[in-house]
Amino acid sequence: MTIHEPLTTAAKFRERFPMLADSTYLVSHSMGAAPLGAKDALLSYWNDWATNGPEAWERWLPAIGEIADNLGEIIGAAPGSIFLGPNVSVLQSALGSALQFTSERNEVVYEALQFPSLTYVWTEFARYGAQVRIVPSDDGRTIETERIINAITERTTVAVLSHAYYVSGAVCNIRAIQEHCRKTGTLLVVDAYQTTGVFPYDVVDWDLDIVTGGSHKWLCGGPGCGWLYVKPELLRRFEPAVTGWMAHARPFAFEPAPMTYADSMYRWGTGTPTIPGYLVAKAGHDFIKEAGVAAIREHNVRLTNIIVALAQERGLTINSPLDAPRRTGWIGLDFENSQRVYARLIEQRCFVDYRPGCGIRVGPHVYTTDDDIEAFFRTLDHTRRE
Repeated sequence: MTIHEPLTTAAKFRERFPMLADSTYLVSHSMGAAPLGAKDALLSYWNDWATNGPEAWERWLPAIGEIADNLGEIIGAAPGSIFLGPNVSVLQSALGSALQFTSERNEVVYEALQFPSLTYVWTEFARYGAQVRIVPSDDGRTIETERIINAITERTTVAVLSHAYYVSGAVCNIRAIQEHCRKTGTLLVVDAYQTTGVFPYDVVDWDLDIVTGGSHKWLCGGPGCGWLYVKPELLRRFEPAVTGWMAHARPFAFEPAPMTYADSMYRWGTGTPTIPGYLVAKAGHDFIKEAGVAAIREHNVRLTNIIVALAQERGLTINSPLDAPRRTGWIGLDFENSQRVYARLIEQRCFVDYRPGCGIRVGPHVYTTDDDIEAFFRTLDHTRRE
């Protein structure tokens, strides 16, 4: 197969990501490339700290809401409906602590393909009366929408579902499941870590209850900036037991317990916030807003289709959906000794990743060129022959 690259915006974006100059970077589904703007943000943070000491909090604390609202524009969230946290596990733990598990309604439903960290979180709520119900997968890569819907009943307190599965990239039909949850009175929590920034969705248009995600994948924001969207009408329903002084209505009054929760999304705060992770992430968020998720998706689909075609020419096993609308932004490729080959690819600065049961995951972003795809397969072919 010969690749002919159309006019794209990839070239103009590449200079903002220094790592692209000396590597083949196809791992944005796991860790987005570091933008130069993130370095500037880190230096600015240090200068503010070194110059102003504790007075820097006067700027850092309001920045949490500002960065959250800026991120919200990517997914159609209204101002004030997103809050930041260190990671999704902490945010979903806080959410779980705000729920009641009664004899009439105590089920927690999640899929067998859910990311392990969240299964650890929700399984532990069994000690507080939750009954965990896991929706199985027949092939280890996908789950039929109807099977998930049938598992969610009037006894289900919360359904925690991945927008796309980390083992295959297959996309879950979240809209249909949210409509079903309206009928059963079930709270739907969507983990959109695998899709945000590469797969367009709108939390208001899709009428979603809760969405969580993080910034270090397609959003190119680095680790340390998880986020939580809550449908505004639901906000005051939640009083998390996983909490801290930053969730208080008057944190700097230093009032003793009991807690008086903030009326805003700040009620999802805990202790002293991890400011550097939030400040650094904004550069990536700004980049995604500038590029536009729709344009990113179009570029990504074209490149992932090329990856599929070149993999088929080589007889590789493809563990992602072949139909582009049914997958997020990466392709899973497997073959004999794929884990060994993965390690050799990294040594040659050909950045991909490996997951058991999937193989090598290859994820192009908007800054990826056709030359990158050719370089990957050239390196792959050579390494497999070694």
